[in-house]
Amino acid sequence: MTLCLGLVAVLGGASLVVGSGVLRDQEASAARQQQFARFQNIYAAQQAMSLVRQHSGQLYAAVLSSNPSQQTLARTAQQAAKASFDEELLKLSATDPISARLIETASDEIDGLSVRAVNAATAAQATPLLAALQQRLDLIDETLQSTSKREQARAGEMQAAEHSRLKDLVRLSAAVIIGACLLGVLMTLGIVRSVIRPLQATTNAIRQVNAGEIDIDLPPIRPDEFGDMAVALRQFRDQAERLRRLAYQDPLTGLGNRARLEETLQRSIDRSRQTREPVALFYVDLDNFRAVNDKFGHKAGDRYLCEATARLHRFMPPGALLCRHGGDKFTITVDGLDAGSALETPLREQADCLLRGLAESYPFGDHLLNMSVSIGIAVFPGDGETAEQIIASADAAMFVAKKNGRNNARFASAQLTGTMRRQLALASEIRRGLERDEFEPFYQPVVDVEKGLVVGAEALLRWRHPENGLMPPSEFIQVAEDSGLINQLGELCLIKAHEQAQIWAAKNRRLRVSVNLSVRQVHDGRILQLLRGFSSAPGSRERLIDFELTESALLDSTEYSHTMLTEIKRLGFRIGLDDFGTGYSSFSYLQRLPIDKIKIDRQFVTSMGASKQALAIVSATLTLAQNLDLGVIAEGVENTAQMRQLRILGCKLQQGFYFTRALPAADFEACAVAFEESGMDAHATAVAAREPVTVGIR
Repeated sequence: MTLCLGLVAVLGGASLVVGSGVLRDQEASAARQQQFARFQNIYAAQQAMSLVRQHSGQLYAAVLSSNPSQQTLARTAQQAAKASFDEELLKLSATDPISARLIETASDEIDGLSVRAVNAATAAQATPLLAALQQRLDLIDETLQSTSKREQARAGEMQAAEHSRLKDLVRLSAAVIIGACLLGVLMTLGIVRSVIRPLQATTNAIRQVNAGEIDIDLPPIRPDEFGDMAVALRQFRDQAERLRRLAYQDPLTGLGNRARLEETLQRSIDRSRQTREPVALFYVDLDNFRAVNDKFGHKAGDRYLCEATARLHRFMPPGALLCRHGGDKFTITVDGLDAGSALETPLREQADCLLRGLAESYPFGDHLLNMSVSIGIAVFPGDGETAEQIIASADAAMFVAKKNGRNNARFASAQLTGTMRRQLALASEIRRGLERDEFEPFYQPVVDVEKGLVVGAEALLRWRHPENGLMPPSEFIQVAEDSGLINQLGELCLIKAHEQAQIWAAKNRRLRVSVNLSVRQVHDGRILQLLRGFSSAPGSRERLIDFELTESALLDSTEYSHTMLTEIKRLGFRIGLDDFGTGYSSFSYLQRLPIDKIKIDRQFVTSMGASKQALAIVSATLTLAQNLDLGVIAEGVENTAQMRQLRILGCKLQQGFYFTRALPAADFEACAVAFEESGMDAHATAVAAREPVTVGIR
């Protein structure tokens, strides 16, 4: 009887302990569910704000390009996205009213700023409004990120509290086990087994939870208290897994995200320091993803990314970790490699396997898309000491691979990474400069030496760098070309040059302004949309913008390029061939392409006085242009002898330092007026006497 009463007391106490633990677990589970709902609200708000930012960016571009139809479409899309964001903000206010009020204050100003920017008379007036709109969007993003970080911190606190409660439960369970063991000696072996086995399984699961493991050996579900604990542990595991996916998984591809990559790579590096086994990182960038997005839309781009993910999984080394670093960039982490001087050989073979595997054409509807990648490879130790440095080195190597023709792989090196990091840093500064409107076209006059008049100008971009001062294009254009920013710079120069030409025309000074057109802009095709929105000169239908292309840019000209140039000319803009005579197929260009004028390259102008060949080339070019009814401009004129020699040969349109360097718009206008008042002869006399020239910069 005493044994039975003791057994009943022990089992009753055990039931109370277990029941208390189950109740606490259920409360914790409810708290986790509430927290997960808050995470979902924050994530949904961030996604909605991402759409608002995207359509605000489209509105920004439409306002700057003065395109009413695009403004209307962008404004409508922005309003729809804003309405969706307001719905998510209402949900967020129930869990975080302080952040919601701060966001709501900034959100309420978005519509007003957008309407004022659209209604602005000029792009210049709209720019500060759009900048203020961008600040409100940035404030909302920062507030949402801060709210997410607070929730993550709260999740950590909840998990620590749960671990503490589970430890207490383990201690209490251990006490119950001791009491049960003292009395269990007198019980049958079957009763002992029925109690010990589920308790051991539950205890093991609790210990795995305390160790922070995700894959837990869960006990079976039974119709008793141990079964309740098994259910609670399953709920904990499921909620922990969902939180882990939110923090470390890319939602589109299911791969690990940037945070997962950095954490895993750093662990591999720390382990490599002990085992001396190298760690390699493949940085993979899709070569033509932007073209797919632009041509077929973002949904097609998502399918393209998923197909690339599947191929990378199929062809990457066994046991490697594949992550999406962002956009169309992926990483593959390979650890446990054999150290030695021959390490480059297997890594090269693995890279070649990836290149071949992804090179297979991808069928998309009625189209067959070519897929290729550029790969950068960095190895620890050698190419960096931390995960961040290894990623940067691999990124720099990938940049070189893309620069050298794409669809190839490059290894990182100290010299390479140093140079590429500087170029990447400069590219980042160019992006910030574009956002802060630090770029400005200067204008170098084109002079009619027979009439003594300034008849045109060439727009040459300058960068007013906040630290380095005024920077010429030679210091940043090549980096802009390599990083894909040349289109944005070219469009900015074109827009500002067109606005300036319109201002001069309104003052009854009709000057044709030449703008350099890069081959990337021709291939992109978006320039046509911009040009269709340009207005003619005030009081006439004349277009005041000329485009200049270099012969080297036309070496890879295609039928598409010819079609684009023909359409540009059909819109009323003139096209010139710059640096004439320095390429390989000048005459064929004049025959095939819709060229209106040619520019004699400065090297021939400079060499005329000392080289009969250069003089003959200049003379022949002028004769050819006259027979083909093409305009001719000689560039690089630097002294009186060159000016007069060209004038004798029949070249009346000239450009160069002899007249003036490129000037800001206001200085250019003053220069043109002063030149026309003094005349060509006075200018030549002033130069010959080495007197200060009134029309330019000495």
